[in-house]
Amino acid sequence: MLQDTPSFDGDVKKLDEGSITESADAVLSVRHLEIGFNAKKVIRDINLDMPRGHVVALIGPTGSGKTTFLRSVNRLNDKISGFWTKGSISLHGEELLSKDTDLLELRRKVGMLFQRPNPFPMSIKENVLAGVKAHRLAPKSQHDEIVRENLEKVGLWKAVQDRLNDSPFRLSGGQQQLLCLARSLAVQPEVLLLDEPTSALDPISVEAVEDLLRKLVPEITFIVVTHSLAQARRISDHTMFFYDGKLMESGETENIFNDPQMPETQYYISGRMG
Repeated sequence: MLQDTPSFDGDVKKLDEGSITESADAVLSVRHLEIGFNAKKVIRDINLDMPRGHVVALIGPTGSGKTTFLRSVNRLNDKISGFWTKGSISLHGEELLSKDTDLLELRRKVGMLFQRPNPFPMSIKENVLAGVKAHRLAPKSQHDEIVRENLEKVGLWKAVQDRLNDSPFRLSGGQQQLLCLARSLAVQPEVLLLDEPTSALDPISVEAVEDLLRKLVPEITFIVVTHSLAQARRISDHTMFFYDGKLMESGETENIFNDPQMPETQYYISGRMG
């Protein structure tokens, strides 16, 4: 809801004026991206380069296009009725929107963690190994090591080492989310997309997930949709502000929050737009 908000009719901050990065080391490059469902256009001419090995926060009002953009990076919108897209999303120069893209391999390289934990209906151990087995990434002799390594990485090993064959649904919500993260990490992704990954968690679990993200960079690039401005400031190196389907402004998080250039950004981070 807008509170005493003026009419915004300024230009979107252009790529060469306010992109996150223009480095050749970008992990993702987006050019002239437009996304819609039937006659409704949800994303409007987005151009950006995302830096490798950082945490990037996507902020903006509900309905501004953040999650639609995020889900498009690994093609999760494809089967939604009426979905269409134009433009380009590339990973290290490889076009992701091509009809020839191997979606299974894409989703190994670009994983996703959802708002609510979604462990599979199998044991804790088999959850961690699900992607490893699907992609045939390692022989069976290495499976126990992979399980332990990734559960240790997310801080779950001590809690579950004696119950690996138990159902994951006996874990707490925070533990389930950490298990899902371990499952994602086990296939060695380059990028992880996180859609409000801590919104359903208690404060202690939120802290555990946030600490983990910071420990895993620069090995992995994280792109995180969050409605918590405090969280965006805590965990991200770079921030993208979406408004009405447009990328209004992007840059280093400190600059976006301390010296926003667009009036929309100023209203949003000051709490006058929500």
